Amino acid sequence: MAKKEKEEDEFRPTGTIAVLTIFVITLIAIWATIYAILVGRGGTL
Repeated sequence: MAKKEKEEDEFRPTGTIAVLTIFVITLIAIWATIYAILVGRGGTL
């Protein structure tokens, strides 16, 4: 029983980390694209 508790303590959600990383990279790419469009049109201060 103690061994099972130890395994649960060492669980690392690698799939969740991968999905969050892809999500953050996608958000940065979308933000950069929109920012480039605005700069190209002269829409920023």
